[in-house]
Amino acid sequence: MILGIDDITGGKQIVDFFVWFGLSFLFYLVGYVAALNVIDDLTKSSWIKVPAMWMLAFVTSGLMSILNYNPLILFFIMLTANYFRLKNLTLSQNQKYKTDTPSKAIFYMASYGYILLVLGITHYIDFQNSL
Repeated sequence: MILGIDDITGGKQIVDFFVWFGLSFLFYLVGYVAALNVIDDLTKSSWIKVPAMWMLAFVTSGLMSILNYNPLILFFIMLTANYFRLKNLTLSQNQKYKTDTPSKAIFYMASYGYILLVLGITHYIDFQNSL
């Protein structure tokens, strides 16, 4: 006799939790760490950073909607991590931007706008799909 996932008490919920946890980890690495760092490296302290990150939010939220992922907990993790990331990036002795001091306004508008747009667009798409 072979036991299936339905034969284990709470087995389906455990699998659902691990899928959700894996998606959270994936979106944190790809949608936050990699995306923001790549855009930061490409645009430096230019105003092009703001529309680039905001347009990237549409791609990230589209992927979240396709995979039926609710980013609410990830949203708070990204806000906290972004605070510390920007704190380190905007220091005057930062090794990444040796030639000029990065503009705090550009970095804050771009990154926090990205995070808020990802959450907003994902919830908007989910709300439209539930109607």
